[in-house]
Amino acid sequence: MNVSNHTFQPDQTAEAVMPAPEVMAPKTQPKGRLATMVAPVLFAAIAGIDGLGTSIAFAALIFTGPLAAGFGMGVGVILLSCVVIALLIALYSRYPSSVGQVQEASIAILATAIAAAMASPALHGASEATRINTAFAILGTSAVATGAIFWIFGTCRFGRLVRFMPFSVVAGFLAGSGCLLIQGAVMIVVGDRSLPDLLIQPLGHQALANLYIALIFAIVLTLALKNAGNPVTAPLVMLAAALLFYAMLAVIGVSAEQARLLQWLPSMPQASGLQLPSPFAIVTGADWSVVAHALPAIASVALLSMVGVLLNTSGLEVATRREIDADAELRIAGIANLLAGGIGGAPGFTGLSMTMLANRMGATARSVGIATAVVLILMLPFAGPLAGAMPTFIAAGLMLTLGFELIRDWLWGSRRQLPVSEWLVVLAIPVGMMVFGFIGGMALGLVLSIATFVYNYARLSVIRIDTSGRERRSSIDRPIAENALLDHEGEQIQVLELQGYLFFGTVEQIIAAVRGRLADRTRLSLRFVTLDFRRVSGMDAAACAAFVKIRNMLVAHQVDLVVCGLSTEVETALRRNGLDVVDDPQVGVERDLDHALERCEARLLASLTHETGWTDVEDYLASTIGPDARLHDLVEAMERIELLPGDRFIRAGEIGDDLFLLWKGRAKVEARLPNGRALRLRTVTPGVVLGEIAIYRGGPRTADVVAEMPSTVYRLVRRQLRHLEQADPQLALLVHRLCATTLAERLTIANRVVQSLHD
Repeated sequence: MNVSNHTFQPDQTAEAVMPAPEVMAPKTQPKGRLATMVAPVLFAAIAGIDGLGTSIAFAALIFTGPLAAGFGMGVGVILLSCVVIALLIALYSRYPSSVGQVQEASIAILATAIAAAMASPALHGASEATRINTAFAILGTSAVATGAIFWIFGTCRFGRLVRFMPFSVVAGFLAGSGCLLIQGAVMIVVGDRSLPDLLIQPLGHQALANLYIALIFAIVLTLALKNAGNPVTAPLVMLAAALLFYAMLAVIGVSAEQARLLQWLPSMPQASGLQLPSPFAIVTGADWSVVAHALPAIASVALLSMVGVLLNTSGLEVATRREIDADAELRIAGIANLLAGGIGGAPGFTGLSMTMLANRMGATARSVGIATAVVLILMLPFAGPLAGAMPTFIAAGLMLTLGFELIRDWLWGSRRQLPVSEWLVVLAIPVGMMVFGFIGGMALGLVLSIATFVYNYARLSVIRIDTSGRERRSSIDRPIAENALLDHEGEQIQVLELQGYLFFGTVEQIIAAVRGRLADRTRLSLRFVTLDFRRVSGMDAAACAAFVKIRNMLVAHQVDLVVCGLSTEVETALRRNGLDVVDDPQVGVERDLDHALERCEARLLASLTHETGWTDVEDYLASTIGPDARLHDLVEAMERIELLPGDRFIRAGEIGDDLFLLWKGRAKVEARLPNGRALRLRTVTPGVVLGEIAIYRGGPRTADVVAEMPSTVYRLVRRQLRHLEQADPQLALLVHRLCATTLAERLTIANRVVQSLHD
């Protein structure tokens, strides 16, 4: 029954719904061929009683007060909706034993929307038929809209998009639906009487007494469901309450007509036969301007229903350990809702707990849903009489039980799962619905959810790395003397690697990082700021304006701004909002971070006073490994080679037997990709040693080194080094010292880069 088999539980996420332990591990299942045939019939009987009881309660919730005359038709159309949804889902669902139901959360929202519509000025003075047709038009439109959205999303395979809906909003809507069910249950009993009327007038006293009885019945039903796991518990409790009620009438001698006057029974005569509204009468007799005003509620029903379909499908996947096509389930449920809406019916979809209950009873074939639909069809002719005969306190108590369970599961049950900020959103939605109405509560929930998201997202860092040119270097291989200068002066370069989507809530982090570095007097003055946009997915206008602010702030402090890694979209957004990165002389643009760092390093080194032109190779070696009387002999032992642009003096795949010192010119280290394209790995400047690893390890070279301009290199062959180790150990020691110094320098730089990436 709906009171014991919820749509989905608060501990279930949008990715997977974990059913209760007893659902995943059935204790008993009927065995044998006879049991296989009987199980669907037994389940269908239970599901039929469930469908009839909830249909009467749902109709009582909607068709009350000025709509009381449509109560019988309401029961019939909701019950027929159950038939259509159960049958279509049974025939075509990807999970054979799926059981379709009209869902109570949707009815709670629609009941509130219909009640608000009846109070609309457009219906003042309208006939009873117009009001009833308008109510059915809202009900049917919600089913049609739900079906259309289901089908479109399923056909386009957009089902996963709904899972982006915040869990707190879903939980809040369902908790709010519980509040609306409770409010509707109270209205079933007391009507539109004011508090003074309830406290002063005799009929008001009678209504309060009826409300107390409904509350007692709801408590009894809740306790029975909690303490008894048998699926027939709820129908038995309702049947026992009805029998006890009619026994009481017989004992005290009160007729059915007198019971209606006392509001113990619905204020309508018992109807005979099946009552259904005419689709043509609904289309021609409804006030569609009033229906249009209910569209926000109708849209929320469709969205909430889609979340329910996907969550329940995920729950079935987990419980049954089989994959189910969620988009196919959306299409099937969409067609079922379109048909139900065509008769003015209510929306619905697969019920998770009812489906798992069928499995527990051993009913796992399509005959489950078909048998359920057949039982409901057999009950249709008796829906009107049974609706008129159901005591008011049972219908109201059933709604109270449903409402309390929704609140318990989604409001109280989620308090330990969610952070306080998200749980407050859940709480705010039902409170907002009670204070401002359904639409106001929905709007409040969405606003708070968006505000919470913005706040939480703004706390995520959009600065992936904030480091300096001392720790983060370009791929330029520089001599030790220049590396020493960058070790000391490199902190004048600030490097900010950005990430994610930049908007007004996060871009302030970047402004604060630049402003903080400008104000830091414990470090060398800032001269360059490099912003890497390679990992930025996009930005809004506020973020673009913030970068204009950063540009102006840096210009005022005479600091150069260099941007790199700009996508076409980001560059267009910046230019559209006032930062022309192409033509602005105060902004430098490079294609990637490596070239941006190379640009800043080159300008920084050019501005510093340092020795860049050594008189000869001996002078360079002395500044690198220290003075030594044998340096001249070391240079004499090396071969001087002149290179032209394009000359390849190290080739990938060749055995590494040579040590090189680039003395003049410039070279590049490049790798050849499988498609034949050359990829530059790094650039080599004068004073850099190459091949020091191969001189020790041997093996094939892994990359080419090509002269980019007329260059001069000095080469020492490994066999010559081995000869020096035997014949002149002192000279060989100088070679090893040069290699060790080069390796230590590169390891130091690499360690700083790694440390900057992990800080």
